[in-house]
Amino acid sequence: MLKKILDGELSLKDTFWKFGVLGILSVHLVVRILGIMLYHKLYGLTVYAYYFTKGIAVEMSTVILTILYFASFCFLFFYSIIIVVGTWRSSAEYNRSLWFRHLARCIIILLVLIILKRNLNL
Repeated sequence: MLKKILDGELSLKDTFWKFGVLGILSVHLVVRILGIMLYHKLYGLTVYAYYFTKGIAVEMSTVILTILYFASFCFLFFYSIIIVVGTWRSSAEYNRSLWFRHLARCIIILLVLIILKRNLNL
């Protein structure tokens, strides 16, 4: 399915709304929940400061939560790239309205930039 999105084979409506807006917001929600859980486990410290000060006495649940958080963030990052490229290619095939074509491109790029910026400010 990701290959079809990346190649722009799906309609602009499906690519933009289903996989773009709803997909990115869903993955963002998972990343934010894991980020909040990790933040409370780290007692307000950064990940580097927490692991540097704790050393070997780190709880296993914190390690697993850290791995899950960074894995979900990486998935969000690469999924966002696929969605932007897929929306761009899908909108190139959209012939009904020139406004909708460019509006979809602008909105999906803005959405991705806002979501990624929010997740980097954990």
